[in-house]
Amino acid sequence: MAENTGNAMGQQNIWLKLLQATDVIRELHHRESRMERAPLEATIAEAKIMHYVVFHPEGCSVKEIAEWLGTTRGAVSQIIGKMVDKGPLIRVPDEKDRRSVRITLSPVGMERHERICASFDQLMEKLLAGIPDKKVKIFEEVLDRLIQAKDEIS
Repeated sequence: MAENTGNAMGQQNIWLKLLQATDVIRELHHRESRMERAPLEATIAEAKIMHYVVFHPEGCSVKEIAEWLGTTRGAVSQIIGKMVDKGPLIRVPDEKDRRSVRITLSPVGMERHERICASFDQLMEKLLAGIPDKKVKIFEEVLDRLIQAKDEIS
């Protein structure tokens, strides 16, 4: 029984540390976005959407993006609407279904996505500085396993 209590406390610590790490990355991204000469002009959610869309050059649906993000179509649709208005995304009629649209990146969106990736690369380099490559690799493997577990649990 005592072992289970210790395990539960360890799991709570992991959960809290994951939340704290996410908050740190979000806060630093926000700070970088404001400080950069040409602002990144993207929230974390917008950056994630652009990252998904960039790997689907034929475009993708709101439904596909929502499923990938694990959120509702309505929430994604709102974000996409704002991004279309701001310029990084374009709605293109679906050639196979004229009632549908595909979401693609505009040239502005491609350039912004490249700047966001470069910014996150620099941020991660700073955050992981001083940690041996071997430990970073193990950390990456643990994160991969957490992501993979979602599919097994769902």
